[in-house]
Amino acid sequence: MPDRPNIIWLIADDLGDGDLGCYGHPTIRTENLDRIAGQGVRFTSAFVTTSSCSPSRASTFTGRYPHATGAEDLHVPIPEGIPLLPSFLKDLGYYSAIAGKFHMGEKAASQFDRVESEVGAWRKVLPEIPDGKPFFLTVAFYDPHRSYQTDTLPDPADPGSMVVPPYLPDSEMVRGDLAMYCDEVTRLDRETGELDKWLSDHGLADNTVIVFFSDNGMPFPRAKTTCYDSGCRTPLIVRWPDRFPAGTVCDELFSLVDLAPSMLGLVGESGADGMQGLDQSALFRDPSTAGAREYVHLQTNWHDLDDHVRAVRDKRFKYIRNYFPRQMLTVPLDALDSPSYKSLLAERDAGCLTREQMRLFMAPRAAEELFDTAADPWEFTDLHAVDHYRGHLERMAAECDRWLAETGGDVDPNRRRMDLMDVYSGEVRREILGGPGPYRDE
Repeated sequence: MPDRPNIIWLIADDLGDGDLGCYGHPTIRTENLDRIAGQGVRFTSAFVTTSSCSPSRASTFTGRYPHATGAEDLHVPIPEGIPLLPSFLKDLGYYSAIAGKFHMGEKAASQFDRVESEVGAWRKVLPEIPDGKPFFLTVAFYDPHRSYQTDTLPDPADPGSMVVPPYLPDSEMVRGDLAMYCDEVTRLDRETGELDKWLSDHGLADNTVIVFFSDNGMPFPRAKTTCYDSGCRTPLIVRWPDRFPAGTVCDELFSLVDLAPSMLGLVGESGADGMQGLDQSALFRDPSTAGAREYVHLQTNWHDLDDHVRAVRDKRFKYIRNYFPRQMLTVPLDALDSPSYKSLLAERDAGCLTREQMRLFMAPRAAEELFDTAADPWEFTDLHAVDHYRGHLERMAAECDRWLAETGGDVDPNRRRMDLMDVYSGEVRREILGGPGPYRDE
């Protein structure tokens, strides 16, 4: 058995933070992840750095904020010279592999010993890891990313049992959309159960650290690609039998930029050149200890549409800075084409949306926003202009300034990228979809 533990990252693709049974969802079927959470530590205040697929993954694997990876926009590959966690682990004798979604480019792929595009390829990878080597395996699911099908599972979810978030209308279209999303979450969970059984059957479970998280929030309007909690808050579960306390909950702030340095800390290495995240591995062993963070820092860049946002959150307040406030909140292409967005448009045109749901279409937006997430968990009531909260606004804005100055993450107003589609209708503007092109103000 290797002296150092094996590490497995399980990455969901577009999973909302509350959409597991162990996070309080009353009807979703996630028996395996619920069991793993009961055997390990479940984090309640974990956040991605950006609610966009490839930039979030780049940030998590490098331990850098998206703007420091050279790949802060969707579909942009990590450039040469940016080391990922596998490179640091290789120096410690680890074998690294990934099965499933990669989305970080060829230079990043070259830092793994093996790259497989199919999620189920873990069944081939694990038996072929060289004897005596500890391993770092990433299983990167394609679920629950759109598009959805009604036949994902032989036992599909009941649309009538869906929990509809208040920023979406409670319509038949939305419930059907959510049911298909939940089916993909269940499919992911069942694959996780098969992997966990394989580890147990082969005597590897006790010396393997499992880490489960998502790259961003669920692919629905006002979730994915936003800096609201529905877009940036992520489930985070860590398990190492007999090393991490089973069935415990950690409420400390954790940013996924901390995950790579925390893995190094877990195997006895202190820090790595270029990493901006913090080693929070102490929280895995003792979830009741004080965390290293007072704030987490969030951002949005180009994801189908050009919208630059910087945000700061502490345990209670969220501060958002909108660099292009004249436009409405952007919605990613896959969500714009969804039944949920079509339902939003139909209900809007019929005058049936609530004031909170209409916030999605509000333009211009405030240049600054402030939310008390304890009193307003859905972030519907903007407090930035309320005198009583001015001290919190100034404190959070100052922290945003400090973070941007320290990490070089401010937005150049001249750096614009072309939108793939119309922000209101979703009509595609470019024949070939891909990364950001030159900006055209149309």
